Amino acid sequence: MENNIDNSDEIILGSGDLYMDEFSGDIPEDSAIETDDKRVGNIKGGATLEYSQTSQTVKDDMGRVRKTITTEEDVKFKTGLITWVQAWMQALISTARVDTTSKPGHRIYKIGGLNNKNGKRPLLRFVHTRDDGRKLRVTITGRNTGTVSLAFTNEKPTQVDAEITAGTLDKDGTLVIIDDEMLEDAAAANVEPEATPEEE
Repeated sequence: MENNIDNSDEIILGSGDLYMDEFSGDIPEDSAIETDDKRVGNIKGGATLEYSQTSQTVKDDMGRVRKTITTEEDVKFKTGLITWVQAWMQALISTARVDTTSKPGHRIYKIGGLNNKNGKRPLLRFVHTRDDGRKLRVTITGRNTGTVSLAFTNEKPTQVDAEITAGTLDKDGTLVIIDDEMLEDAAAANVEPEATPEEE
């Protein structure tokens, strides 16, 4: 495999776009989820993907043998939006409802009441686009486990922050998928040559 660590084109700098769909067990094709009607808003402050694990070390009383095992994994995706579609609020707060009919010309958010849980599980796709057009995609599903706050101040725009704690994407227990488009020469170097039929 070719080493591209000294290629400045591999530097990741900048934010991206966030898309959302309802997770049904299958991850849609890139072209199906990365559409304008599934983009949830405009990000401010970038996005952060965090992986952490809990470990336990077991050792004998005399300290001669020890073994460390991972007992738990945790993945969180954090970002904030300064403009957003109404479905974003409903994804962050499972009891949120949006009423656009009872008061013409108004959008009314109603939040709370455990009986109003929508039971939906969002699929989130964050896409960072490099200067040369290559994309880095982060795919995650889960629920918001952070505090949702709306601050109205003179200094900063009102922003809705999310802290999504990942759920599993497949039967293997995958918590996040990071899909990074490679440079053409690196991609070519990773393609195994086709086997040639043996001569008779």
